[in-house]
Amino acid sequence: MKHYVRSYWTKYKQLYKKGLKGIAAFLAIGAIIVFVLATIASRGMGVIFNEVMARQTMMRGTVTVESLTATPWGTLSFTDLVWKDPEGRELLTVPDGKIRVNMWDVITRNFKASAINGIELNDATIVVDLDDNNRLDFVPASPDVNKPINEVEPRPKPPKKTTQERQEELGKKVRNFNWNGQHLNLTITLRNNQLEIFQKNRHYVMKNVNSKIHLDSNRAIRIDMETGKFGGTAIGDGLTLKGRVDLKDVLKHRMPQLDLQFDVKGVDPSSLGFGDNIHDAMTLLTKVTGDFNRPLAKGRVTMPVLRIPALTFENVVGDVTYQDGILNFENVNANVYGGKLEAKGIYNLDTRAYTITGIAKDLDSSEALKTPEFVVPVSANLNFKSEGQPRDMEVWGNFWSGEGHYMLIPIKNITGNFHNKGRHLSFSDVTVNTNITTISTDALRIDNGQLTMGPLNITSHGGSNFILYDESFDEIDENMDRIKEGMKQAGENSKRASESAKGIDGIKVPDDVKESVGDVKRQMDEVKDAFKGIKIK
Repeated sequence: MKHYVRSYWTKYKQLYKKGLKGIAAFLAIGAIIVFVLATIASRGMGVIFNEVMARQTMMRGTVTVESLTATPWGTLSFTDLVWKDPEGRELLTVPDGKIRVNMWDVITRNFKASAINGIELNDATIVVDLDDNNRLDFVPASPDVNKPINEVEPRPKPPKKTTQERQEELGKKVRNFNWNGQHLNLTITLRNNQLEIFQKNRHYVMKNVNSKIHLDSNRAIRIDMETGKFGGTAIGDGLTLKGRVDLKDVLKHRMPQLDLQFDVKGVDPSSLGFGDNIHDAMTLLTKVTGDFNRPLAKGRVTMPVLRIPALTFENVVGDVTYQDGILNFENVNANVYGGKLEAKGIYNLDTRAYTITGIAKDLDSSEALKTPEFVVPVSANLNFKSEGQPRDMEVWGNFWSGEGHYMLIPIKNITGNFHNKGRHLSFSDVTVNTNITTISTDALRIDNGQLTMGPLNITSHGGSNFILYDESFDEIDENMDRIKEGMKQAGENSKRASESAKGIDGIKVPDDVKESVGDVKRQMDEVKDAFKGIKIK
């Protein structure tokens, strides 16, 4: 029995070994056949490439390459790829790149879009046009792709047709790129590309675009993109875009769904129309969700510093939302001259019009005016408005202060209104209340750095008042020391007289008090005489 089992086991092992060898031989022969077929196919890849380009329907026009090499593993390397429309206009230029294909599809000549596994474009110029529904098409480059970033046209020529007419033409437009529902499953790699984008009335040129995009048209798009500097509708240092676009049921007319992190760095406020010479960098960090044709972005806006005429804000931080071309800023906070700013506003990306309102509290006047002698805590209501042109920015509001001092003169409070447009800053209804006088004016202007002043009404709390007219502050400077000294002495004498006069009713006034009161009167006369030394209108 043992002999029988041993014999059977020996024969089984021999058959098993022969079977394994046969399978191995079959696989080896199959691999050799596939390799030979792939090698033959790769050597004829130029002919195959031309045949595929002639039969494909997604790209309108012709696609040619200067040279093409291939490996048996399905990697096609090319130089100087050019895609032209039927009219001969260049839609895409690629100095060099690679296409990875499924070699079995090549061997079996099963030329479909799904045969492409990957595309790599190096140093290419890509121009994309997005219609009102954000459908992608490729178009010829504009002259702006060769200009410096700060010279790129902010927006293309405004459309002459109405929105309804444009919508009606969407279905009739001859498109250079038509997906037609074909299954795509590939990875697109961009290295040091230049990207130009047209969208509605917006225009961008982006440098140093690097990205990896995995596209499965039945499932989703995964994006990881980063750019260098960009210009056009906005100028900035770069942007990053990472996340996923859900494509499920797109063929059933369901819009792709967005789940992206979109960060824009170093945006130049002047490029957005925020003033003519405001270049402090702004950063937007947002999460983008919603339908592909109507994205909703929510996030934060930050600026280390923001300098506008007469105000410098630091550590600006706020909430921002974006939809339909509108940026909405809420809960914006900043430090300004030792105080705090709270603001909100709306910005239209297409018209560049904006309105911003805010309140600044407890500003240090000595820091703002760079005058250590003038110390009062100032608060203000601020309003900013523009219809879309950088030079038409308008700033206005009102201000008020708490107690403080100018040199040795106590100040109870200051109130007034202000208005600034361009290089013209004016103040109105300004009132300065001190312990002994009230100074008011309806006209104070700074035009291109030149200070002019209307009538000053100076009223003593004792009843004496006079009006000063002057436009030359050179002459005021010559008399200011006398005025300051006279006001200081008048204040001291007034205080002495006030203390001495307590309970004066029904009591004979002592001679020394009479002298003090006389001193006050004489001192006020001296002040008025000092003002008379100024040219009076």
